[in-house]
Amino acid sequence: MNRRAAAVGCLATVAVADKVIFRRRLPWLLVGFFDHPAHVATAALAALALGPRPREWTAGLLVGSLLPDLDHVPLAVSRVHPTLDDPRPVTHCLLAVAPVAVIATLRDDRRLRGAAWGMLAHFARDVGVGTGVPLLWPVTRRSFRVPYPVYAAGCVALALRAVLGANLQNHAERANLGAGL
Repeated sequence: MNRRAAAVGCLATVAVADKVIFRRRLPWLLVGFFDHPAHVATAALAALALGPRPREWTAGLLVGSLLPDLDHVPLAVSRVHPTLDDPRPVTHCLLAVAPVAVIATLRDDRRLRGAAWGMLAHFARDVGVGTGVPLLWPVTRRSFRVPYPVYAAGCVALALRAVLGANLQNHAERANLGAGL
């Protein structure tokens, strides 16, 4: 699949997920069926905008984009589920990324480095969708938020960067082929 099609697919995934999440008042457990693909799509947009990266890094990024929501597993099997208006738990803070980033650096591990970036991509979505993110916990429990249009514009900017980057790369490759003849 080319970068343009992938970028459009990621934007469509985010748009459809958010339309359903915002227009329907789904139970907390069902929201994940729409929100999690949108998290992966947001991370994929970032990867596409950055250009080619090692496969291990990209795989880590995509997995990392879901890691902060591992706290949903015990919540899903509990009798009481959170509501969409509840604040996000402290697994959504920069301190949660730190061990992954430190281990990635110490081991020079591309997968873990990608996972740390994926966790940050997760936070980028959550800052624009829902109740925000307690990024600076334990210093403060304040949730950081941006208006949804800021997040949506960021996704569009990443998609445009991916498409324009792919066009520039294709143009450069054609120029190099022409020069070699």
